[in-house]
Amino acid sequence: MRAATPSWIETLDPNLQTTFEYAIYEHLIGIDTEGNFIPELAESWSLSNDGLVYTFKIRKGVKFHNGDPLTSADVKFSLERIMRTGSMSPWKGQYSATIDRIETPDDYTVLVYDKFVDYMFYTGLWGCPILPKKYIEENGDKYFNEHPIGTAPWKFVRLTPGVSIEFEAVKNHWRITPSFAKLIVTLVPEASTALAALRHGETDVVAVNMDDALKVRNEGYELRILGRPISPVICFTNTWAYKGPLSDLRVRKALSLAINRRQIADTFFNGLAEPGGVLWTAPTSWGYDPSWKADPYDPTTAKALLAEAGYPNSFENPEITIYSHMATSWLPDLTLIISGFWEAIGVKTKVVPIDMGQLRGMMYVQAPALTGATCIWPMPTMQVSIPFLKSAIHSQGNWQLLHDATWDALWASISKEPNPDKQIALFRQTVNYMLEQHVVPGIVNLYSYFAVSDKIGDWTLRFQYDIWGNFAGIKQK
Repeated sequence: MRAATPSWIETLDPNLQTTFEYAIYEHLIGIDTEGNFIPELAESWSLSNDGLVYTFKIRKGVKFHNGDPLTSADVKFSLERIMRTGSMSPWKGQYSATIDRIETPDDYTVLVYDKFVDYMFYTGLWGCPILPKKYIEENGDKYFNEHPIGTAPWKFVRLTPGVSIEFEAVKNHWRITPSFAKLIVTLVPEASTALAALRHGETDVVAVNMDDALKVRNEGYELRILGRPISPVICFTNTWAYKGPLSDLRVRKALSLAINRRQIADTFFNGLAEPGGVLWTAPTSWGYDPSWKADPYDPTTAKALLAEAGYPNSFENPEITIYSHMATSWLPDLTLIISGFWEAIGVKTKVVPIDMGQLRGMMYVQAPALTGATCIWPMPTMQVSIPFLKSAIHSQGNWQLLHDATWDALWASISKEPNPDKQIALFRQTVNYMLEQHVVPGIVNLYSYFAVSDKIGDWTLRFQYDIWGNFAGIKQK
């Protein structure tokens, strides 16, 4: 199987962050297509009565790509390696803050002792790729980054920097054996070049943007969807820091009701999106509530809410700044469309172009220039959005969009609840409160599309995350 991708992070060690993690490595806990946590390299896990010790039973018979058996020592090593100095793992902060020590009483049992009770910590442990202790200790980190081995269905063969990466299928893999004997992925930044390769029979799987998706479908190529969407969301920034239009809930709600999401999905996104979008949270994410719907298009109610709030006369400066950046090629145009909907209900707007990196930095420090302003971010959606919601919403988070003690308390209550069903109920209550405040309304859910050749059969997704974790489930016709 041959595939083309527009970009990648050209490292192979997952502690340095790598695009290829889910192709080479496996994890203690897996995720199914419905967003549920399922056994992977851990056959089972349990939590002690005091909530401080997780016990993982490791799957027997699993081997690394060099033939070494997987044992509890590899799991302990992998967890501790994430927490060590120099690790760039996104899980380093959570693991270091939570884990007290790790013990391995036998080859297939791992005990993780926590510093405090966190009944949701298992949802973070799914992010730890399990690495070969002996292999890394004998060869060193540099060699491992150049010649990685894991336990996943694909075995690394070679990386040609800036050109391609090649894998071969692991025969009789414990979980799934790929239908294709080899996988070669080529780095092709230009969409037109990737599509030309597909048309000339030089590749089998190509990511396509919304403009090209309809074009290649009309040419007879099948389009396949990859799992979780990205969700462009409107961030009303620093609303708690001033007394202006965006500090008023009625104004924020009016701005959301003014948007015709169905028109955006059908016209701007060519029917490849759906109205909706909950920050960091997809329909297949843990705890998602199907009752979460996008605000309806209701300009009449929007105007009434503005009048009730006294807009514009009750505000010293009724103009709303909308920062426009190039996180994606289509984002500036979408920003202008949103501005037009707001102007249509009588809201004064000013669109200000800004560098994406500059805007991101401003949001991390709640820069005064963001007070009374807004911007759109095309946000990815995560399997478990709890820690990411804290980063964006919590009064001690990175963006602090809400800065609300009630929300902070709701968020904290989730990890203190031992019952899984009650955890989900608390999570939904927390998200509902966020949605009611209209500090980060979604616009649409936009899925990733791939055009495939006639060699590609059923598209059996392992989980809704990225294409690298799903290549093994792609069938051959």
